[in-house]
Amino acid sequence: MDYLSKLELKLTDNGYSKKYKELCISYASALQNRNLPVIFDIKHLSKLMGVRYSVLFYYITKSEEFYKEFKIPKKMGGIRAIYAPSLNLKKIQRWILENILTYFDVDDSAKGFKRSMGIVENAAIHTNKSLVYNIDIRNFFPSISYEKIYFLFYNAGYSSEVSFAISRLVSYQGYLPQGSPCSPILSNIVCRKMDEEMKRLAFKVGASYSRYADDMTISTDDIRLFVSKKEAFKEIIERNGFILNNKKERMQYYNQPQFVTGLLVNEGVKIRRSFKKEIEKHIYFCEKYGIFNHLKQIGMEEKSFYKEYLYGKVNFIRSVEPETGKYFLERLNKLDWTY
Repeated sequence: MDYLSKLELKLTDNGYSKKYKELCISYASALQNRNLPVIFDIKHLSKLMGVRYSVLFYYITKSEEFYKEFKIPKKMGGIRAIYAPSLNLKKIQRWILENILTYFDVDDSAKGFKRSMGIVENAAIHTNKSLVYNIDIRNFFPSISYEKIYFLFYNAGYSSEVSFAISRLVSYQGYLPQGSPCSPILSNIVCRKMDEEMKRLAFKVGASYSRYADDMTISTDDIRLFVSKKEAFKEIIERNGFILNNKKERMQYYNQPQFVTGLLVNEGVKIRRSFKKEIEKHIYFCEKYGIFNHLKQIGMEEKSFYKEYLYGKVNFIRSVEPETGKYFLERLNKLDWTY
């Protein structure tokens, strides 16, 4: 017996009216047609989660109390606020991620926050092009409001009560917090309409489009046609409720270095030369003077994570340039790490 048949039988056994049964079955059927889990109300949600109703209701109404703020410096200057949920709220958010969010569709032009996807796959789309254009969204996660999240669930077929509950559990002070396990995939779901519009326009002008979090890239060989439509791309972004960071707008032509999410794409995907030279320098001084003496020279003798740091950087190089990464890895493996 399928879910809808079991539901109808249970409603009948509990003596509900024909009209009420039809409403419940219609509601459940609409969600199933979208491959989404059926959730009738907060009490039902609490049972599915295995969390007491009173506890879940408190998290819904007082969610702001369960975050801790961290501030980290941005690469380009300024401070980024990270809001980390408490352990129990994080467990609830992971349930939402694994049992609800993973069933929403995301446009294939969104390359960030996906399994088996990363900056290499994102950059590979834009190799060997006459022009690579980069534009960035300002305050990406805070730009995604509680209202956008609410209507995402409501328009998918959930009741206003369920949409309110889930939206409260994944938002903080009225927007999407950077620090929640739900925020990355939620941002991709919210941006689906924008991504589809951007991709359609890119196709019309013979260009390629991709987005990695707040970093959008359009590449083309028809520079004149793209330039004539450049403002139309910006209008799509702004029409979808985002503000552009004009300081990060870049027009990169074929006769100059072209970067996409930090990787060089003029001829295939490559690591920045300065990045490789920095790692080469670290390995060379470790080989020549020993690891501890090198760390002492650069004022890092107390840093116990240095081995992990170097191996992480080299493994990243290997993921992009296998031969170069293999060469560095062989040298790392020969070092005496008993420092």
